[in-house]
Amino acid sequence: METRELRSEGIQEVEKEKPATQTRSDDGKVQDNPVETTQPLSEKLAASGKGRLISLGFYKSIWSVIKKAILFLSPQMDSCNILSWNVRGLNGSNKHSPVSDLCSRNKVGVGGLLETKMKGNKIRRFMEHQLQNWDFYTSSVIEGRLLIVWRKVFAKVSIIEESNQYVHCVVKLAGMQQVFGVTFVYGVNSIEGRRALWEGLQRPTLMDKAWLVLGDFNAPFSGKDRSGGKPISEIELVDSVQWLVAAHVEPLRSIGSFFTWTNNQNGAARIYSKIDHALMNEKWIDFFPQSIAVFSWETISDHCSYIVRLQPLVKMGLKLFRFYNYWTEHHDFRDLVRDSWRSPLRATGFKAIFLKMLRLKHCLKVFNMYKIGDLKAAYYKAKETNQEAQLQAQAHPQVFSYQEEERKAAANFSVQEKLYHSFLIQRSKITWLRQGDMNTSFFYAFLKKRKSENGIVQLSFGHI
Repeated sequence: METRELRSEGIQEVEKEKPATQTRSDDGKVQDNPVETTQPLSEKLAASGKGRLISLGFYKSIWSVIKKAILFLSPQMDSCNILSWNVRGLNGSNKHSPVSDLCSRNKVGVGGLLETKMKGNKIRRFMEHQLQNWDFYTSSVIEGRLLIVWRKVFAKVSIIEESNQYVHCVVKLAGMQQVFGVTFVYGVNSIEGRRALWEGLQRPTLMDKAWLVLGDFNAPFSGKDRSGGKPISEIELVDSVQWLVAAHVEPLRSIGSFFTWTNNQNGAARIYSKIDHALMNEKWIDFFPQSIAVFSWETISDHCSYIVRLQPLVKMGLKLFRFYNYWTEHHDFRDLVRDSWRSPLRATGFKAIFLKMLRLKHCLKVFNMYKIGDLKAAYYKAKETNQEAQLQAQAHPQVFSYQEEERKAAANFSVQEKLYHSFLIQRSKITWLRQGDMNTSFFYAFLKKRKSENGIVQLSFGHI
């Protein structure tokens, strides 16, 4: 009995030939009657041209299921965190597992490993054994100092600029249309050597994007950043503080350990320093308003590792900057604008105007947050204080101090009322306002109406 194997565009069949049947004729002779065989399915499909279509459709359906499974089983975009850690060398195999465990435990999608001291094939072997399905970047400029890693499923990282002290990256996370900038820093130990770092970070390479700057700066940013040893001198702070102001960045909200490095000495020789920092610009707040840096001590390094947890703001559209007219009524407004505009800038022409406007915008937002504050709460508090002062002056008509308090309270309420009504006018796009408290509810109704009109409560697709 013979066995035949047929192949047609990925379809494999095995057919066994059946023996012919035998019959006896009238004269007694035995005759073989061939059995009618059926053409194999693969041959019919090949002859009709449908075999290839079925094969391709089969593989496409399988690949579609695989992609859906990957997306379903993979962590979501809002759990794709960013790591920065000075590991103080990764050549020892005892340090490999703690790094991969940290990335897995904290759902790290993008990371910067500093002072790895690894070069050449050691980096590739480390990635293949410890960070599978990850991609990485190194070069002759940063090899041994910085190693940029990212998980392929979660993120796409493009290197924009690099030096021996920093790497500028543009990151796009899965599920996000916008990109943002991340700069990993590993500063040198000397003040003179770090001058190149501050100059490089001050260039507007990523300033037009949401920007996160993190790493081991080897520099303090305030007088409180060291405990033990020599106090922080003014010379150590000049360059770092000037860069903070020029780059318009500020520390990211953080929890965990305040100090990030220790010399691990005993007794009075123990020193703690905060030289690892996470900083952000204003646009980062718009992208990730709830992001936070978590600093924690690990056993394989004298530096803290820290994870920037990303919790993006789920919101449709862009957050616009609004200039409120009532700002001009504040006594500090003119000085704020003049000082911001006159501050020197390393740019000329329209680029200088753009950067000055960007800086002024940031200053006005801070001014509105800390100087102006909550107008509604201030208005009702001033109103309550004014009413209380009137009652006290009425109860003590012969005590002139109560009358003075009444005058001050009335003046403060007049200012707060003017500011609050100006705010309501601009928010509701109404150019007139009647005096009195009755108009407050009127304008709130207008605000609610606009909010209701701008809200999306249902999506329609054709006739659905």
